[in-house]
Order: sequence, then C-alpha cells, then structure tokens
Amino acid sequence: MAGARQSHNVATTNIVVALVLSAKTKGCRATSSDTAVRTGQYGVRYPDVVVDCGPPDPSAKEAARPTVVVEVSSPGTLAIDLTDRIDEYQAHEDIQVIMLVEPDVISVKVYRRDVHGLWTTEKYDDVEQSVDLPEVNSSIRLRDVYDTLEPKSRPPR
Repeated sequence: MAGARQSHNVATTNIVVALVLSAKTKGCRATSSDTAVRTGQYGVRYPDVVVDCGPPDPSAKEAARPTVVVEVSSPGTLAIDLTDRIDEYQAHEDIQVIMLVEPDVISVKVYRRDVHGLWTTEKYDDVEQSVDLPEVNSSIRLRDVYDTLEPKSRPPR
C-alpha cells in the first residue's frame, strides 16, 4: 500500500529483516510488498512480506512458490485482511503460513496449513512470544516485529 503509516512500514521492515537470513537456508527469499502473489486466474495480491521458495528468477515480478505471506494491517484494510485476503491465500496450494500483524496493537494471528491441508489458527499477543516458522527454518520474536514501535496491549475480552 503506497503511503502507509510509519508503524506499518517499520513492522514490515522488521519482519523482512527477521526472515531474510533464515529463509535463505531453505533456499527461499524474503521480499516486501512489490512481489505479486497470484490468487486465482485473474486475482493478484501484493502482501507486505512474501517468502518465496520457488526457483530464483531475477526478472520475476510474481512469487513462484509463496510459502509464507504476511499482511501488516492498516485501519482501512483490516476487514479485507480478515476476510477476502485470508480466503484467497488459503486457496493457494503453495502457501503454508499466513501472518496477520497489527502494528499498533500487540497482535499477530497465524494461519497455518497442517499436513492434511487443513488450516489452524494461532494467536500471539505478548512481546515475549515467538512465532515458529519451520516451513522456512525461521522463528520471529514479537519483540523484533514491534522493535522501535510503541504498540498497545490488546484489552482483555
């Protein structure tokens, strides 16, 4: 999204930095929002972060095998992030993990495809937690996601 708020941009950059080195060990590349992910015959999304585990192609504009996609929500996109995008990503056969990150509140939701192709949901709301991503030989500490930001804790429900 062009012109995003600083908290959105910082969280996105922090996630790329956290993923880039470990993704390489699996033969993958972590990129930010200019990498397209095809979500159907005519559908294309541009997640904030994509870990592409397909063959390298320096001229590609689209992820060959997106394995992890991350959406850092903005106030105007949260409803779409929670519905349409999640549905489209879950329908993509290569995507194994979808992360939804709220940059202003400590909240990370992870959708993960299990070995049977079913999706599970994990919620993280404490900066001391880590999200394990064995799919790309990685783990992301929430402390790193929110580094230099001042997110609020989500109020108890």
